[in-house]
Amino acid sequence: MRIVKTAVAVAAATAGLFTGGITATAAPAGEVGASSALYTVTAWHDVNVRSCASTACLTVGSIVAGQSRKVACWVHGESVTDYGITNDIWLQVGGRQEGGTQWSSAVYFAGDEYANLPADAQCPVAPEPAQR
Repeated sequence: MRIVKTAVAVAAATAGLFTGGITATAAPAGEVGASSALYTVTAWHDVNVRSCASTACLTVGSIVAGQSRKVACWVHGESVTDYGITNDIWLQVGGRQEGGTQWSSAVYFAGDEYANLPADAQCPVAPEPAQR
């Protein structure tokens, strides 16, 4: 019996590795997002959190390298180039319950251009820029 339980645990852990460590859970009611799933993303570098999907927007916080966040969706925003990577995808890293939607460039998160969110997890409406 112990061998069977160990095999199941190893299989579950391996499945998590092959899916990029993305975990889908139910989203809070009223959360902006294209789907009801939340996805876990991890910053590979320190990244600013902004009030909209542009570097011209107010910085309202930061995420340190190695820290994970739950996100529901992404938008096309200002194109960001850093460390030889260029991308216009921004992740909604904070919701309205935290004082308004909050965004970070996907350039600074592990994974593909969408930080391993599904391509169809696009937010229904892109935020308007709130200038500094």
